[in-house]
Amino acid sequence: MTTQGVDPTSPSVERIEIPPEDYEWINGYPTPPSMPVRPFHAFVSVIRLVRNKEDTRQVFEIVQALSGDSAKKMFRRFTAAPYGKRVVDAPIKLEEFLGDRDYLRTLPEGSLGRAYLAFMEGENLTPDGLLAAAGEAGIEYDAYPEFSEYMRLFMHLQVSHDLWHVLTGYGRDALGELCNLVFTRQQTGNPGFKLIVAIGLLAQKLEQPFQPIQKALAEAKRNARKSEWILEYDVEELLPLPLAEARARLNIAAPSLYNAIPAEIKRQLLKPKVAQTQAERERAERERAALQSA
Repeated sequence: MTTQGVDPTSPSVERIEIPPEDYEWINGYPTPPSMPVRPFHAFVSVIRLVRNKEDTRQVFEIVQALSGDSAKKMFRRFTAAPYGKRVVDAPIKLEEFLGDRDYLRTLPEGSLGRAYLAFMEGENLTPDGLLAAAGEAGIEYDAYPEFSEYMRLFMHLQVSHDLWHVLTGYGRDALGELCNLVFTRQQTGNPGFKLIVAIGLLAQKLEQPFQPIQKALAEAKRNARKSEWILEYDVEELLPLPLAEARARLNIAAPSLYNAIPAEIKRQLLKPKVAQTQAERERAERERAALQSA
């Protein structure tokens, strides 16, 4: 008997035993059977995400519902690259050194690492917060240890999200997130991001019909197509470089159209109607921990 439609990166998936004969082997690594495409499920999740851009769970739901074979193709390319192979074999744990703020402070002023640190501190974010958001969404990266190499890629990609914000120059406002998703879609080939972007574009245009939102997204797509494939570059080698040099090495152009839209307008776009954002939840959690240890 074969096991169909199993993907350990999907939210709220109860672990089931997958017999070795159902493994799909890629570059010598076992991967699980692919999930079927679920467009209706994805559409419902997009509507929820548009209502609240901080509802991280819906991003996972959409991406997995529409991923098809794109994840396997990305894993094949990633593990064929020397750095990607090191990431899954060693493994290289991006969340550990990106979360080491003492290390990041030793990097030169103006470097990618210091810019990333400033971004994370300014937004009250941590790599652990991203992984906690995955946990809230029902993602358990260690649920299938037999596919640990496969799962390492997706943890690596998730932790890279805020680093890509710094590299691309897009902020955490709704338009910045959407532009970063356009960039991510081009880098990963996952069609799930395309639906998020399409619905997000419609929602933002309804709020600000006279702003060049569509042009900013088109620019993000052009910039992504011209850039190098970031996932095959050693992050630890990039962090000490001046930010401009890191961007030049990856051939990432400045987002001039996005930058031209007034900051106040971007801040108000799809402002979440929730009590707390992800950054506010992390801050509250740190304050509770400090009180408990006092």
